[in-house]
Amino acid sequence: MGSTKKVQGTLSSFFKPKPAATSGDKARAPVVAASSALSTPVAESPKPTARRKSQAAEGARKRRRVVDTGDSDDDAHTSDMSPAGSDEDEYKDDIAPQARPKLSKRSISGFLHSGTGNAGHSAGRTLVRAVSDPADMVERLRMRIKESDTLGTSEETGPDEPMAAATFGSLDGTSIQLVQRRRGVKYTPLEIQVLEAKERHPDILLAVEVGYKYRFFGEDARIASRVLGIMCTCANNFYNASIPTPRLMVHVRRLVHAGYKVGVVRQQETAALKAVSDNKNAPFTRQLAEVYTTGTLVEEVAEHAIDSSDQYLMCVVESPSTSKDKCANLGIMAVQITTGNVVYDNFEDSFLRSALETRLTHLQPGELLVPPHLSSETLKTLSSFAGHTINYDEAREPLLEHASRSGVRVAYASGDLADPSAARRFAADFYTSHGANSQLPQVLDLPDPVVAALAMLVKYLEPFNLTRAMLTGGIGGSRKLLFAQFHTHSHMLLSATALQTLSVFAVTSSVMGSSTAESAVALKDLLKPGARLGGCHSKYVRGGDGSLFSVMDHTRSQFGRRMLRRWVAHPLVSRDRLEERMDAVEYLKVVMEDSDSGDLTRERQVVASIHAKIGQLVDVERGLCRIQYRQASPQELLRILRSFECAMSLLPDDIEVTEPRLIAQLLSRDTWTLDLRRSIAEWKVQIDYKSAKSGHKETLFTRGSLHDKIQQHHDQIAAIESELESSATTIAGQLGLSSLEFKTISGIDYLIDVKNALAKQAPANWVKISGTKTNVRFHTPFIVEKLAERERCREALRQAARDAYNEFLGGIAEKYSELRELISSLATLDALFSLAQLARTEGYCRPEFATNTDNASVDLVDAVNPVLSQSLPTYVPNSVSLGSGASSPRAMILTGPNAGGKSSLIRTVALTSIMAQCGSYVPARQARLSIIDAIYTRIGASDNLMAGESTFMVEMRETAELMRQITPRSLVIIDELGRGTSTHDGAAIAYAVLDHLVSAQPLTFFVTHYAHLVDAFAANTLVRSCHMSYLEHQPKSADNIGKVPITNITFLYKLADGASADSFGLNVARMAGLPASLLLRARDRSLWMRTEMESRWAAKCARDLRRAISLAVSDSS
Repeated sequence: MGSTKKVQGTLSSFFKPKPAATSGDKARAPVVAASSALSTPVAESPKPTARRKSQAAEGARKRRRVVDTGDSDDDAHTSDMSPAGSDEDEYKDDIAPQARPKLSKRSISGFLHSGTGNAGHSAGRTLVRAVSDPADMVERLRMRIKESDTLGTSEETGPDEPMAAATFGSLDGTSIQLVQRRRGVKYTPLEIQVLEAKERHPDILLAVEVGYKYRFFGEDARIASRVLGIMCTCANNFYNASIPTPRLMVHVRRLVHAGYKVGVVRQQETAALKAVSDNKNAPFTRQLAEVYTTGTLVEEVAEHAIDSSDQYLMCVVESPSTSKDKCANLGIMAVQITTGNVVYDNFEDSFLRSALETRLTHLQPGELLVPPHLSSETLKTLSSFAGHTINYDEAREPLLEHASRSGVRVAYASGDLADPSAARRFAADFYTSHGANSQLPQVLDLPDPVVAALAMLVKYLEPFNLTRAMLTGGIGGSRKLLFAQFHTHSHMLLSATALQTLSVFAVTSSVMGSSTAESAVALKDLLKPGARLGGCHSKYVRGGDGSLFSVMDHTRSQFGRRMLRRWVAHPLVSRDRLEERMDAVEYLKVVMEDSDSGDLTRERQVVASIHAKIGQLVDVERGLCRIQYRQASPQELLRILRSFECAMSLLPDDIEVTEPRLIAQLLSRDTWTLDLRRSIAEWKVQIDYKSAKSGHKETLFTRGSLHDKIQQHHDQIAAIESELESSATTIAGQLGLSSLEFKTISGIDYLIDVKNALAKQAPANWVKISGTKTNVRFHTPFIVEKLAERERCREALRQAARDAYNEFLGGIAEKYSELRELISSLATLDALFSLAQLARTEGYCRPEFATNTDNASVDLVDAVNPVLSQSLPTYVPNSVSLGSGASSPRAMILTGPNAGGKSSLIRTVALTSIMAQCGSYVPARQARLSIIDAIYTRIGASDNLMAGESTFMVEMRETAELMRQITPRSLVIIDELGRGTSTHDGAAIAYAVLDHLVSAQPLTFFVTHYAHLVDAFAANTLVRSCHMSYLEHQPKSADNIGKVPITNITFLYKLADGASADSFGLNVARMAGLPASLLLRARDRSLWMRTEMESRWAAKCARDLRRAISLAVSDSS
């Protein structure tokens, strides 16, 4: 059963049946095979003659069918469009198989039988039916192998018995060679290597180096064709697609971003070394050298700052729970491979898994590592985020179909490390073996689920050679690279709902989680082949309009932007740290203003120059990680070292900044050390700039810094070339010439180029290389021997240069902590300069923080919405005061007309609080705020189809979650609660929720159109009733419809005390352009409903009055 499952996995993914051609394909695709293994095998001659080449080319033209995926890509390189199987020489480095056995018509009929499709009988051929059940097919194949030993003696297969579809792989331990012998199908050595690689790595899309190209085979070729927009052809036994070697990483990135796990299989030897090795007649050795996924791909450092994808790889571990309420203890660990940042957390979560959702929304991992034994509630949340169902039982299915349709990739961890003791042993062995004993105690102090997540991440990263990401810092310390806990009491908590509804970061619409028209468009895009979209949840987009972060972001570097984003996502709750950051912002604001006027002290000139030059630095944070992983190219290395040198020169030796405190710490000599400056200078002096720019590692190091082996190989090559030059005199004598000068033509060195008449004097043992009508070019046996020797020395030089280069990168990595601290200081300065630039905006002020830390409060004077005020030509400011006094109201019921500015006002309060606790100035004439520990929101209406939740269910889930977590220091924003159900149920729920909030006493802004709520809480001193003011006036006669005129209103967008008399929904409907006849019917119905409700209310009051009178009379009697 185990072997059957293994073969089934291979058959169902790598060698899928080719699709039936449509009528439009008949002319160009007369033959379609059922699977990659069903194509007629073609033998390759080890030494193809011109006649054989001509015959092979003619046969290829008749056989070849181009698989048209219907996709196009304007970005595809023109050289990528050449057919993969068009070159006879692409297999020249592999030994050809034995000659193909002849197949009888009877045996061929076993391969080709009736199928479906418009082109089924094109050109006298028939299609083979697709395999629907690989397990059943494997069993039938096993029976067929027992019946006959050769294909020619087998009986005809039935319509559901594609025998040859399983001629690869293994059957109950049967080797590939045994299946070949029994089936008569021949594979080239290269194809056998591919088969073996796919059996070892069925979940990886492999790009195999073959000569000067990288090739994809089988189902990998079809996927590459669809995603990359390149041709896919039938060659030999498999589908084939190819890309040129210089474009490898370009296409790897595109495949990775489409959600696939991509492996690069490289040749491990060159033709020169192979020619003199003991296995010169064997195929080239190939090995899986690199593997890339969404969470492990580290982009190169560009010369100019560009947007980059800094996605996390996150592992989620759940402790076994016996709780009946489906609560869980969860541990997460997420690593940002591109920057080396590591985040962990351990928390109790409710059955709704809202805390897990908050962490997913904040971190936005591009790849999830899922262990077994997660609860259904946790899997449901992860599936909703990823945009597809996560099922560990299907984890081993290779090349999952959803990979190209989701922006979040899912990998599956082994369950071996789920046990806490096993995870701790693994972690201890890992840190001890890497000489990181000082970090081990801190790691082992982490909770069990977090240690398990760490161990699973380390084991997962081993094939990628990226485990150094977990070794680059300890846990703790103020400004070192560390394992940062996601949520601590030192930061404000912004729930997932708050991030999305307040547009803290720019987002795209959720595809599965919304029923809006935008989601329909997104879903349409999602169905396009190769489309890259997020899953159910929104995905962040850097610098997009309409977000708070886009307003605050004035950074000039990538690392500064990352730092500012962390500040916005995790606002401070420590008043001392806030004041310290505010002082730094105010200081830099003054520096920038003085710089504009030209009135600067020497100290401030230095600070101003840092702001001017920080944008000239490349992304040194990413670059340092690439050095740490030994992935940096020589070009990147030169850029990084130059940027570090530039950064160190920003602070002269004779300048020391002492105030304010934070700026003094950032520019401290403890960070900008003389030792680090000397190290950077030493690294730079060892690099030859010209070689670094061209990427030549062989000549990268300057003469004084050459390693012994590199110098030795250079000397050997120089000696060989000297011997070759010296041989010119002897060769000239043989030809009767006084002198001879070698030529280099088409990259071939030391050519003896002579006229045809003189060529007759050449010795018989000379090798003719090429010729023209007038000239002939030769190599002597001595030249041939020396050129081969020189090539061997060059290959040895290249290997020595690679080793020396990696050793050089390792030397830089030894200074990782010091360089990381320098980068952190630069990033913090850039983020502070960004806030200082924002503080210079007209209408912004420095907020004050209330001394009372027990309850939340807000007191804003002439505040505006920071986002809308920048996009609208005019914006009406508002003053808001709530919770300022000991006995002042803690909740505000906000009513008013539709589109009157209610939602904008409450968002202004929330966004202003976030900005203030980031250390930023705020858009108000005056602001006094308390420290908020968390912001919870319930705004808008949307469903979550992926999780099976209706609009009202989402509304109630978010409300329940905030009610469980609120404290008196929390800020709660609720907008029109209860509108997802009937009027009576919605009004009742709104009343109950508001009553609970008033009792719990968080700072609450409650927007509603339920007028009775104002009456219900009129006598409560903790509740303040307000509305957005407006002017009401009678329209002109032309606006009248029927007997009742339509009331016109003018929005004033100003907050006023008291409740609104009406919501004026019909007025907004008219503004939206609804037909007049519809408005008339709606108005009449509204008037009737109001009259009816007033009559019922009057009748109820009369009944209550009569009952009260009768009770009073009875009591008096």
